[in-house]
Amino acid sequence: MRLPCGVRSTLMLVCTCAWLVEVRTLDNGLARTPPMGWMAWERFRCNVDCTNDPYNCISDHLFRTMADLVVSEGYAAVGYEYINVDDCWLDEKRSQSGHLQPDPNRFISGMKDLSAYIHSKGLKFGLYEDYGNYTCAGYPGVLGFMEQDASTFAEWEVDYVKLDGCYSKPQDMDKGYPEFGYYLNRTGRPMVYSCSWPVYQTYAGLQPNFSAIIQTCNLWRNYADIADSWAILENIIDYFADNQEKIATYAGPGHWNDPDMLIIGDFGLSYEQSKTQMA
Repeated sequence: MRLPCGVRSTLMLVCTCAWLVEVRTLDNGLARTPPMGWMAWERFRCNVDCTNDPYNCISDHLFRTMADLVVSEGYAAVGYEYINVDDCWLDEKRSQSGHLQPDPNRFISGMKDLSAYIHSKGLKFGLYEDYGNYTCAGYPGVLGFMEQDASTFAEWEVDYVKLDGCYSKPQDMDKGYPEFGYYLNRTGRPMVYSCSWPVYQTYAGLQPNFSAIIQTCNLWRNYADIADSWAILENIIDYFADNQEKIATYAGPGHWNDPDMLIIGDFGLSYEQSKTQMA
């Protein structure tokens, strides 16, 4: 069987820098150490052409295959436990009842069945959405459906939710991200909550309220997206180095700064540069 390339790419490991301070933080018992796993976006992006590229498109097959490889290649044994579906998994429209639904051709068995398969491997299932009318790729967002969508994620036995911030107003995020987090917690299902709240506000010229963010999110993006490029990775490293005194205070068990995913195993880094990112 031909396998998709990139199992070593787009692993995720969140920045662990922290100072010991007494702050009030989210206490859902999750992400006591930085979440580790595999995320599709950097290698596979929004490839939805399963007719011409069936082994590398965003599909049920891709995520089952990656779950198998994370176990068989030994990553699960050292703590890489999440298989995270990023953007482009959704159908273009909600169901008649207003529920989120996966693309019926690429996820023919549905998300709950995919979740069950990933759990059968001893792994955890992550899913992407967006606090806006649309996701970054133009699929339905959670705005106006937050309670319903949180319940849907719980029904699908999701373990990790990444909430992006496209097609939304950064000034509304101080209310919106906590509201969605509230609905996630109210389901009773433990779900790691990954937020994009600070980075959208920073780029809009707003000052993120990290005291509020750490009461809502298990991790949060601080800076622009990574790409398969040493120059972009270097910018991210420089940002965290230049801002440690501002942001390290808020990192610790259950709440982490997120410098985006590892791109080790893709094409843009040399071996030495890959070691730099991993370190």
